[in-house]
Amino acid sequence: MTEIELYKYINDNGIEWHRQDNDGTSDIIMFPYIFQLDDFSKLIKGFTREEGFDCKLMDGYVAIWMQDICDYYGIDIEKVFCGEEK
Repeated sequence: MTEIELYKYINDNGIEWHRQDNDGTSDIIMFPYIFQLDDFSKLIKGFTREEGFDCKLMDGYVAIWMQDICDYYGIDIEKVFCGEEK
């Protein structure tokens, strides 16, 4: 996954996201709908951390912390999640 691919996924799909504290670390949490997860899983197909990543299944959407995923791909989180929060 590249910065451009992630940026396009977020903007083309109108993914809601917010800057938030994640156990003392500044992070981004995004909220794709369940039906948008197939495209997201295709983006992170090379994400092979043994323990996976944390997310929460909510009512029709998923909450995903993005810092670890962006770090894994060498993505500058500030370049992707720029501008106003959605």
